[in-house]
Amino acid sequence: MKLVKQTKIGFQYRLIPEEAYSLRFIVQQFPVTEFSAAKISKTDLASVEREKLLNEALAAHREELKLRARNLIRSDRFRPSGKDQLYHLSPEGRESMLQILNDVRVECWRMLGEPDNPDLNVFDLPPEKVKHCHLMHLAGYFEHHFLDLEKP
Repeated sequence: MKLVKQTKIGFQYRLIPEEAYSLRFIVQQFPVTEFSAAKISKTDLASVEREKLLNEALAAHREELKLRARNLIRSDRFRPSGKDQLYHLSPEGRESMLQILNDVRVECWRMLGEPDNPDLNVFDLPPEKVKHCHLMHLAGYFEHHFLDLEKP
């Protein structure tokens, strides 16, 4: 993945076919986990009401991010260029992409038990956790490239 062009209106990246497929795949996985409600207090009636409002806002934000995620991988954002794909993002789209990739990476890390060393050997994992390990590393790969590519 390489940054081809950066302007005030957006970013253009060149991805090999496997990267384009992987980026679409990982964004389609968002959200990795089900929404879990935040707990503030069990006894204070005012806290219970704030907790309800917080959870409604968090659920709405998550749904908005889910829609943004689908928008970020629409087919019209990818254009063939020889064997590769050119991928277009606005500055706001890039920020949303980074947030989604980070959410996927962190959710997978949590599903793996929050390991101190994220360089896990997939052969040491139970089969149901292998997917989370791969998604975590893939999200990190794209985060790294989206963050580092804007530097001259």
